[in-house]
Amino acid sequence: LLALLMAGMALYVQAREVYSVVVQDIDYYPIYRADPLTESYSGYVRDLMDAFASDQGIRFEYRVRPIRRMTKEYLAGQYDFALPDNPKWDQAAKDGLSIHYSEPLLTFEDAVFVPKDRQSMQMEEMTDYGTIYGFTPWKFRPLINSGQIELKTASKPANLIRMALADRVTAFNLAVPVAKYHFQDMGIEGRFAAAPNLMPLANSHYHLSTLEHPDLIRAFNRFIRNHQAEVQSLLRKYGLR
Repeated sequence: LLALLMAGMALYVQAREVYSVVVQDIDYYPIYRADPLTESYSGYVRDLMDAFASDQGIRFEYRVRPIRRMTKEYLAGQYDFALPDNPKWDQAAKDGLSIHYSEPLLTFEDAVFVPKDRQSMQMEEMTDYGTIYGFTPWKFRPLINSGQIELKTASKPANLIRMALADRVTAFNLAVPVAKYHFQDMGIEGRFAAAPNLMPLANSHYHLSTLEHPDLIRAFNRFIRNHQAEVQSLLRKYGLR
């Protein structure tokens, strides 16, 4: 009987529809953490996606890719979904494509950080801008294109912060919860502060997107609206509320 039960469960798992989700190969914890070597994916958005998949009786398989490769392959139709995504990202590459976006999986504050003693830095004093390699610096694109500020990149938040500690970059952009997590993890709380004159604290959004499955995007939106207790519990679990 046990053997029959296990066989039945295996058949059920195999019968569930499987969808591919391409994700960024970045440690952006607590929002998400991806390891390209093991294809592992964890953090808040993974837990939220798994809760939705369980509710729908489907399964997601995550494909960890470098950001630029992720975008190119996704827009070429190689994956069912991209996570995270945003309508403001890679607009030129997306031109002419019909992309469906979910309601926000997460709303968070975005900030440009500088050494705490330079927190009042003005835009005309800004000489560089640090961000994660592959991120779209759309808020500062005109200043970068004009040569007013120099774009500097790192492969992950910890490396970006180390660059700032070594005075290799003065101003760097991170999601506030990600920055706080890494400041604490590295034991450097109080060394850096958000610079409101460079970029006022404002809400940013992460979405799930698809080219082929708008029906699942609609189902995902309903899930978020109808399972707010579960969503809020996950946000608290990861210190995002």
